[in-house]
Amino acid sequence: MFKCLSDFVANLYGRYILLIDEYDIPFITVHLANWSKEDKQAAQGILKLLFQTMLKDNDNLRKGLLLGVFEIPLTEMGSGANNIKDIRMVPTEVNDIESSILSADQPHTGSGIDALTDSFWFNAKEVGLMLENSIGWCPRIARHKPFIMDEIRSWYNGYFIGRFRGKYNPWSVSSFIEELCIVLNQSQSRRTNIKRIVQTAARSYWVTTGTTGLIEAQIDRHRAQFTELAQKLLRNYELTKLNEDADKTMCEPPHVPLNSTQLNLISLDQDQFSEPGLLTLCLFAGYLTRHSSTSVCIPNHEVYQVWLKLFARAVMGAEMADNSTNYERGALLSELWRGKTNILRNLAISSHGVLSNHNKFLEADYANHFANTIVAVSRFGMVTHPKQPSIQLSDMVPIRENHTGLGKCDYVMRLYSTDNVANQFGVVVEFKLIENHQRSNAKHHKACAERGLRQIAERNYDSCLYSCLERMDIGVAIGNNVVYAVSKLYRRESEYMPWKEVDSLV
Repeated sequence: MFKCLSDFVANLYGRYILLIDEYDIPFITVHLANWSKEDKQAAQGILKLLFQTMLKDNDNLRKGLLLGVFEIPLTEMGSGANNIKDIRMVPTEVNDIESSILSADQPHTGSGIDALTDSFWFNAKEVGLMLENSIGWCPRIARHKPFIMDEIRSWYNGYFIGRFRGKYNPWSVSSFIEELCIVLNQSQSRRTNIKRIVQTAARSYWVTTGTTGLIEAQIDRHRAQFTELAQKLLRNYELTKLNEDADKTMCEPPHVPLNSTQLNLISLDQDQFSEPGLLTLCLFAGYLTRHSSTSVCIPNHEVYQVWLKLFARAVMGAEMADNSTNYERGALLSELWRGKTNILRNLAISSHGVLSNHNKFLEADYANHFANTIVAVSRFGMVTHPKQPSIQLSDMVPIRENHTGLGKCDYVMRLYSTDNVANQFGVVVEFKLIENHQRSNAKHHKACAERGLRQIAERNYDSCLYSCLERMDIGVAIGNNVVYAVSKLYRRESEYMPWKEVDSLV
């Protein structure tokens, strides 16, 4: 069929240039399919034959141009697609970028590969020109242009394309400006809070058009390893943003290392976790960017939102992560204050998915992964103090001890506000293991949880909450798909006064 179409076009126009967009998608679809090894090999054979027909055994072809996210080794697959010239948006080796890094503030005026890669995505001058041109459509933008540019920079800038640092995502920038103009033109009142409209329009656009299927496949197979990796990336991004917001350079966070990005996607073994392989997938797909010649980082706030969801998926599992965003702010604390533990039980059971075989793990393992779960839901606001309507990144301080059996509590988190000391609130959790032979013994579950609660008070585990005036102690008995929790609430007049147990903190 393709040969007939090719002959028809050639008879009308002569030899042609063949454009193949998203050439990698069929290979990715086969790679992710729940098929047998033999069926996947058969499907790859069909794709190989198709590309051979289009690119090698095609006398009508002048040149072929293939566009895609991931590099598929067509030559190694025997497709006959020889003499391929790669034009990469992402530098693959240290030598590709360490010689000279170019600024994307101005367009490249030279020739060759640099001029070509500079045409990928927007530079600062092009974004400024788009915003300037939009004033004719929406004049109210003119008065707030610097603020709008700051929002665009925070949400959609930060990419390292070729040797150019500081590129903007074109789809997101265009969608943001379009949405902003529409909303501003519809809100003609002089009392309109334009800055709030700008902040509302700044949201995820590009990431909702793609798929994280390849990444999610790795997450679901290797949840514990991905959890650790995602925590590093999220923490580094948050520390970097804190440095920028404070308008001063503090300690530079250690970014996640990645030297080589040579990756054969077709031969990638999904049953074996490979941190360089996963980082390369994320780099090629735009969910990471180069920070230096040997490290990667989260580029901007739009992609940061994706990593929060991926982190939640790794810690809580796909179903619980999807449901976590449906809970109201402070839902977990509010439920515990009322003596209920439904959310806590669901979170604990879902966090067990991080462990491959529960029978071989000890109390410390359950404590570690359940603490990860609480960190995840904290990021989505489920542990927000009711007196504090919003939580900044610096307001949530998880103190991860994880020294089970060594005289220290398993997990502590402090929520605080620098504006009002009365808002400072602490959560102390002690875990106790439910052995498999006691899984059906409800009295034993309760006794274990209460023993954990007593241990917090007897061993003064709250000592690290020196600045908090309110706290919740939680004893959690946890085992293989079993969880039982009890809690107590405390308040004091000042940090130098003793704690007093109370019935409610609301």
